Amino acid sequence: MGSEYCMYEVISYQDKKLWEEKLSQIKIKDIFYYHSYCMMNHYTGDGEPFLFFYEDERGNKLCYVFLRRNIHKLDFLKGEIDSELYDIITPTYGYGGPLYNKINKQLLIDFRREFENYCKKENIICEFIRFHPIYQNQTFLENLMDVTYDRETILVDLSKGENEIFNIYHKNHKRNINKAIKNQLIFRVFQNEESYLIIDKFYDMYQKTMDKVKATSYSYFSLDYLKQLVKEFFHRSIIGAVYYNGMLIAAAFCLYDEHSLHYHLGCSEQEFLSLGSNTFLLHNIAIWGKRNGLTVFHLGGGHVGRDSLFQFKHRFNPLGTLHFYIGKKVHNSAKYTSLIRKWEKYYHQESNPAFFPEYRNKI
Repeated sequence: MGSEYCMYEVISYQDKKLWEEKLSQIKIKDIFYYHSYCMMNHYTGDGEPFLFFYEDERGNKLCYVFLRRNIHKLDFLKGEIDSELYDIITPTYGYGGPLYNKINKQLLIDFRREFENYCKKENIICEFIRFHPIYQNQTFLENLMDVTYDRETILVDLSKGENEIFNIYHKNHKRNINKAIKNQLIFRVFQNEESYLIIDKFYDMYQKTMDKVKATSYSYFSLDYLKQLVKEFFHRSIIGAVYYNGMLIAAAFCLYDEHSLHYHLGCSEQEFLSLGSNTFLLHNIAIWGKRNGLTVFHLGGGHVGRDSLFQFKHRFNPLGTLHFYIGKKVHNSAKYTSLIRKWEKYYHQESNPAFFPEYRNKI
């Protein structure tokens, strides 16, 4: 499909072999574009994953992953819309946007033209992107969609020596790591089959941690989800764990690709935080990544701006801040506005323009 010189293919999650074949043509290997990661999103009901593969007449290639979500089944519509309507987002609890071998302004312009035509043909009303902080792949898209800065995230450079990594830490983190060693905390990595040995304890502690931080219901992953995560990423995940007197007191579930290690889920026992457990945990995971040939440990950001979670991560690398951007695009303005009006009528209140898409805001 596409123009005379350019072509694209839209690959469903049901065709894993073709998905992986097309993705392999991109030199960058990123976990959030893997078929396995997108299937986890499908597993949690976040949408149907698709891979949009685009190639121009010069042989430049680009991949873009999205989740397609039904609109016509939303509660406020109550079946009043006959035709199937959709919106799309990039994979949740991760990052997305276009993935390419070399940045090329014309390639991105051509890709967006073809993709937007595809969206209009397929009744895709709007699109939301969480761009990848490591690749800064919002570049050249600012004039093609609504791109806005969201927050900072933190990256630890694992290409440095182990001592250099440690020396970059804030003095408080150094003190906490030394305190953890003095308190005889033990760090252990669970991988592959061993991950199943700790997953139940991880789940229990994770639930307590979510209660403690008053997390939204969306953050309460099930035990089945965690087991599925281990299964899908059998050779691409670790659970780093910290023990005190034989008791599990902190743990983190991390995913990795060929170069990058990603902090995914974490939990800890609150009464043992004073022992330096959380700092000790992430430090040792970083060193594990370094020793296993990874070059980047991406910690993510805080919940909102420079909150306490951000400050904790920031102290691992005060110079390692990355900018995280989001993108929004309405492909059918008339239908988008109509959906907002129906939402407002159903809930008897005005929609919130800060929420996108406005008609998905939950009361």
